[in-house]
Amino acid sequence: MCLRIRKICGLSFLVAAAVILAWAGTAGAGPVYTSQYLDMYLKQNTFPSGLNEQKVYLDEDTAAVITGHVGSQNGTPLVKFSSTSDTLDAKNGFATIKAVDGYLNNITITVPGYYFEDLIFSVNLYPNANKNLVVTAVSLRGTYTNSSWFLGDGENDILVLSKLDNLMVSITVNSDYGLEAFGVDYGIDQLKQTQISGVSPVPEPCTMFLLGSGLIGVAAFRKRFGKA
Repeated sequence: MCLRIRKICGLSFLVAAAVILAWAGTAGAGPVYTSQYLDMYLKQNTFPSGLNEQKVYLDEDTAAVITGHVGSQNGTPLVKFSSTSDTLDAKNGFATIKAVDGYLNNITITVPGYYFEDLIFSVNLYPNANKNLVVTAVSLRGTYTNSSWFLGDGENDILVLSKLDNLMVSITVNSDYGLEAFGVDYGIDQLKQTQISGVSPVPEPCTMFLLGSGLIGVAAFRKRFGKA
């Protein structure tokens, strides 16, 4: 009986150790900077080095949800671009996303089943576009919004960067605030050339259960061994 218990505890210990190592490998990659909040940058010449982005390749489609792939045209994980206000129109490859009506007002970028460390994308604005851009990042520690960006015409490159391993769940871009009263359509002309880095799988509930069971087994084994 004692031998059986020891085998079970030993197995639990191995499972716990394996899960800990796996989790450390996926979530242990540190961000470029260290601070308390998510940081956001404008223009490429302000970007820090060492981000190690991978390109997101889009699937050509016209829908409320567009899919893309990290690293290649059929790579994984899968990235989703969705809108609550627009029908999206995507070109194939490392390309552009537009709205069917010509004015992209809302788009959310997620990687289902994964967190990510940073995201780069370009928004192209023409003279008829809304220059006030609101970017909201949802992370492991909360939601952070920067609503004070007033962008110029043409291409604006944006980086949303997490800090202190505060990996992100989603990024939402809005461009239609405060202009409906004028009776004029406004929005982003296009969002394009998305890049991502620091992608880490979200641990499954069963994995966390095994981790907890393993740690309990380790504690029980140590307690029994200590009494012996």
